[in-house]
Amino acid sequence: MLTIDKELCIHCGTCVEECSFGCLKIEDEVVKYDDRRCITCGHCLAVCPKDAIMIDGDGYDVEEVQEFQFIESTPVALVRRDIMMRRSVRSFNDEPVEDSKLDLIVEAAKYAPTAKNCQKNALKVITDPDEADQLLVDLMEQIGEIGKEKMRDNPAIAAFFLEKYREFNEEKVDGLFYGAPVIILVFSHSDIDGAICAATMGQMIEATDLGFCYVLLAAEPMNTPQMRQKYNVPDDMHCVIAMAVGHYDAEYFCSVPRKDVPLL
Repeated sequence: MLTIDKELCIHCGTCVEECSFGCLKIEDEVVKYDDRRCITCGHCLAVCPKDAIMIDGDGYDVEEVQEFQFIESTPVALVRRDIMMRRSVRSFNDEPVEDSKLDLIVEAAKYAPTAKNCQKNALKVITDPDEADQLLVDLMEQIGEIGKEKMRDNPAIAAFFLEKYREFNEEKVDGLFYGAPVIILVFSHSDIDGAICAATMGQMIEATDLGFCYVLLAAEPMNTPQMRQKYNVPDDMHCVIAMAVGHYDAEYFCSVPRKDVPLL
């Protein structure tokens, strides 16, 4: 919940001006708060010059608040390099992902923006090889079934699914996660929120010198009734995307050409 310390507050009005939902107002030199309109976005907390506003309880922890310099940022050249050098990695070495790096990746998901600050994303992070193998088997079985169902209405997609299924069963090819030591399944009530969550984690993955690949192919089989039940997916969520994460097995030395984005 949000609280305002009247002893610290100097009723400067900065929080009132920043609030997009009209939750705060000044009356008789006192900041008053209407919790019925608040989405707990925290803008008021972040702009308060006197640390008079706090959010705590109901899943929030005031101890997590950290102070940063507003102008403090990563040099543009480094951000640009990471964007231009990002590769969809489908070849990982055997080195396990360090727990400290995995913690940072999961933390990044926590701070990913969501519509109206609803924060209705969830992750399934798999690092155990046996669990990863079982997930792969389960998903491939569903991919085979989906491929059969698509034969009449969408033969091209059906052929793609069935070829993935055949390669796995006959040649033991992991065409989903490519043997990555970490698999992250992203669940959300919203495709957009889930995609933003994955992209935010992607930024941190790059920053920790790891590689990753977005695996959209895992979403449809993960959302079948059988998989939802087996993996206890909440009724109000669905798998938006998966991510294969690990240490690079190859070294990249340059960016590659890309087409210009049309400016409409």
